[in-house]
Amino acid sequence: MKHLILLLFICVAHTQAYSQVVYRDDGELTDSAELRMLFNESIKVLDSTNTTGLKIERLDILEVGNDKYLLPNGAMSVYKWRNNTWHNICKGANRGFNYGNKAFVHKGKIYSFGGYGFWRAHSMLIVFQEDLGEWELLPFTENLETLFGWLSPEGIIAFNNKKSIEININSQYIKERPDGFKLDYAQTFILHWYTIDFENYYVIYGDKLTLIDKITGQHYESMQTPFRAYQSNGKGMFRIFGDSVTYFKNDMDHRYDLSAKDQIQFFEIVKKTNGNSYPLIMLLSLIPVTIGAYLIYRKRTKNSSEAAILSDETMPWNNKYLEALIFEKGKILSVDELDTILEIIDIIPAESQRFKRSTLIKEINRLYSGRHDVDLIFRKHDVEDGRKYVYQIGNE
Repeated sequence: MKHLILLLFICVAHTQAYSQVVYRDDGELTDSAELRMLFNESIKVLDSTNTTGLKIERLDILEVGNDKYLLPNGAMSVYKWRNNTWHNICKGANRGFNYGNKAFVHKGKIYSFGGYGFWRAHSMLIVFQEDLGEWELLPFTENLETLFGWLSPEGIIAFNNKKSIEININSQYIKERPDGFKLDYAQTFILHWYTIDFENYYVIYGDKLTLIDKITGQHYESMQTPFRAYQSNGKGMFRIFGDSVTYFKNDMDHRYDLSAKDQIQFFEIVKKTNGNSYPLIMLLSLIPVTIGAYLIYRKRTKNSSEAAILSDETMPWNNKYLEALIFEKGKILSVDELDTILEIIDIIPAESQRFKRSTLIKEINRLYSGRHDVDLIFRKHDVEDGRKYVYQIGNE
């Protein structure tokens, strides 16, 4: 069984927007015309979906046997490839609780792991029943906290900074892995669209880029690596096979080949911690908080605002909507785009939606201005239609 994943990212890094396709296969598919067709037809689905007001951050293409399926990340839609185009075969709701989920194939079925929506983040597993055109929850996963995870023969090896577990889809049980990999830092808002699952390595994009050796559990970090290329370029495509990736820049016009193993030279080794070091970790964790407070003080006395902001952004906000909007800084969002991020797009009546939006914006601006003495969200008239309002994120 071939396993193909195509990921289309529509995200923001600082003020630079980018769109990316990541395509995963076993190295057999080399027809560039077919790759380009898949890319172009996926873009059409993206554009069509975005006209409905549903903001899509990524598209996944999964291959089961000889059939290809497209899943817009954040929607519940499932498209099947027929006659060189995509057809929606999902009969359920067109949006749900899986923004930022990990879509994958296990033993011939399509699954979605984790995400957020309906006012909370989660790590539940749902499976698509093609004969019914519906998604179905796997009940043994309904109480899992948010976790990263890579694929295993049994299901998923999942982890955060507190635990490591095995999610066994075959037998439908969850097993603790006391000696399994754990993050050395807290991640309050887990988005799987900022990860790449290689055969032997796992990459997480964040303030620092994290690379994990699946076999040894060794943890590497880096601020400078070619894997970050997608954050500052326009449309392009990653083709992943094994532990290698080919990056096609600007709609596949320029090609770059990278190996995950070769890129380790750009990373620093992060020393493993053990259970006895927990008090020391807690003590050391106070250091960045103290530094952050000092930098904020320096900022208020001028001359070091930029350093304060860069240091302070690495601290958790404890508000998932604020953390999501950090990725939108410098961008102007429509009302529907903002409501999608705030997870209020489906609230009715409109009066209740407006009240909830106002409440969330006030809370986000309160938290953000507490660090930076300036709001994060600014409402202004749309320059193209003065009757409408849009929202400027940062950089006012």
